[in-house]
Amino acid sequence: MTLTRDMDVEIPYRSARAWLSLVIGTVLVGIGLGFMIDAGFGVAPLDAFFTGISYRTGLSVGVILFLLSGLMVLLSWALGLKPAVGTLVTFVGIAILVDVTRLVGDAIGAPEWPIAVRVVWWVLGLVLFCSGVLGIFACDLGASPYDQLVRAISFRTGRSLGFARIVLDAITLLTAIVLGGSWGIGTVIILLVIPIALNRLLPLVKPHVHRDPAHDRRA
Repeated sequence: MTLTRDMDVEIPYRSARAWLSLVIGTVLVGIGLGFMIDAGFGVAPLDAFFTGISYRTGLSVGVILFLLSGLMVLLSWALGLKPAVGTLVTFVGIAILVDVTRLVGDAIGAPEWPIAVRVVWWVLGLVLFCSGVLGIFACDLGASPYDQLVRAISFRTGRSLGFARIVLDAITLLTAIVLGGSWGIGTVIILLVIPIALNRLLPLVKPHVHRDPAHDRRA
């Protein structure tokens, strides 16, 4: 995927493996996020922001995620960064799956389980979430709406991607805390684990996602 000067995103042809990686990654992120919310030990800053607005408005997390992610896509587009297909697939799929997962969690009483069981539930959610993020990153079919917004703001302001990301993360986390969103020790763990997991595992996973099966058969 390349980002040109006029902020158009060009997504080259991707194999069936890449699309499968996108779909599986989306499913895992949605389920993992639902697990972590029900466990109650915190989620990523942006997701904590979504849960805070959900708490204040009475709308489900999935509905809030869908609406605000769509708003971020439109804002990024207005700033000059067109959305890719993968961007649309991920936020729509995750919005649906997180609500379905939480409905199942409520049905089996997950939020009321003993703390030790909820710790295991949260860790399982983290593993699923990280695996899903890895799959989405590896497929190269489009950034998340949040990452799109970070790129667009970085481009328009002339600031680095890292600076834009830190500022937006800080704003979303502080807002989540004020709104009563799902944040805690788990939020800190996520901020530490995901970058490490991506840095170490993405170079290993990505070649397999983009490997040409026809080339394998010829070999």
